[in-house]
Amino acid sequence: MKNAIPVEMQSSLSRTSSQLDSGQALAFEEDVRLIRHLIWLYLVLWLIEGGLRRWFLPSLATPLLLVRDPVVVIIYFLAWSRNLFPTNGFILTGAVLAFLALASALMVGHGNLIVALYGVRCDFLHVPLIFIMGRVLRQKDVLAVAKAAVWLVIPYTALLVAQFYQPQNAWVNRGLGDSLTGAGFFGAEDHYRPPGTFSFITGPAELYPLFAACWFVLLLARKLPAWLMIASGLAILIAIPVSISRLFFLSVVIVTLAGIAAMLLGGRFSIQTLIQVTLAAIIIPILASYIPAFKDGMAVFRSRWATSTTEAGGFQETIVDRVVDGLFGSFDQVGYLGLGTGFSTQVGQRLLKHQAGFGASEAEWGRLLCDNGFFLGSLLIGYRIALAGSIAWISLRAWRRRSPNSLIILSAGFLNLLNGQWGQATTLGAAVIAGGLALAAAADDNTTDESKPEM
Repeated sequence: MKNAIPVEMQSSLSRTSSQLDSGQALAFEEDVRLIRHLIWLYLVLWLIEGGLRRWFLPSLATPLLLVRDPVVVIIYFLAWSRNLFPTNGFILTGAVLAFLALASALMVGHGNLIVALYGVRCDFLHVPLIFIMGRVLRQKDVLAVAKAAVWLVIPYTALLVAQFYQPQNAWVNRGLGDSLTGAGFFGAEDHYRPPGTFSFITGPAELYPLFAACWFVLLLARKLPAWLMIASGLAILIAIPVSISRLFFLSVVIVTLAGIAAMLLGGRFSIQTLIQVTLAAIIIPILASYIPAFKDGMAVFRSRWATSTTEAGGFQETIVDRVVDGLFGSFDQVGYLGLGTGFSTQVGQRLLKHQAGFGASEAEWGRLLCDNGFFLGSLLIGYRIALAGSIAWISLRAWRRRSPNSLIILSAGFLNLLNGQWGQATTLGAAVIAGGLALAAAADDNTTDESKPEM
């Protein structure tokens, strides 16, 4: 029977379905509101925890290293109580690997429970947050983070400039525990690499790629006014030489290439965007050339590049070979039984050896292998490869749907997910934030929370 259901009933059913969908959406928003607030708190604490440890609460420098952990635990509790905690293969596999790493450290490794728990914390505690961010954050939340970033980059660059010019015993450069030796690391020509609000230059080197990614996200969304586009782009450009960091420079370049590729290949390169990008590419470098900090920074950066790259064997030997060795060099001389998870971390060395250092290996894959042994360490490396690869696959799928934001954000944190030093709190936070925002940006807001990207 064709059209057996009366038109009035069809209309009523449609309205009822719409009301149910609306009601479910409102209920979901109520459930996740507090979780979203706590995710924002996580972002803020990641940004300022180094400043708290250096400037405002130097006596609590050590416990503040874990300041984000209670926030993570509360987020997990709320997500579990609202049936939003992820139970995918990465969470279940991570729980098994965490148990094996803990047991190995206590039975055949260093035997220190606190160090072992810290090692498990570094490798597994924050991973579920990536998927919770992907589940509860919407496109509007990603854009809100991007807007906050492009506003923040301007005063943040001013801080880096101040640290670039000030001596290491100045307040802005104080080290952990109010140390007068400073938090900067030597760069070139009597200038030190500025740490910003972090405890080391790796912080800004991981923050500014996220700034650049947010700049492109807003540009593609056409939510970046021309004056703010130029001001924030100028701030990013100035920060590159002022940082005196090759990692900083190369990381921002990667994001820039990803952003341009997303526009060219993702069908987002409109006439308006073309005009904006062209104007930015012309105006920003011209303005930068008149700013003393940029010119001074370029002179110092060139000197560091010459001494640390050109004169030390070139880009291939000092950058590419170093990265490859960090990935695969540790497989050569690793034992079947490890030293115990947490051993090759700064915290582990202080508790076990009462000295600063990275233990058996500073490289991340080397840490996983040396601390956990060849077999278990290889499983942990495989876990990291699968995690980074799966998020990249979801980002690529979103890009094919002409939604390039996820891929742009992931370009700022893919290497941190793959082999970033999670034993350092700053790098771990950067990996989690980039991964979580990439998953959130890949999601379709028309879907329910159950169908958002989850692996």
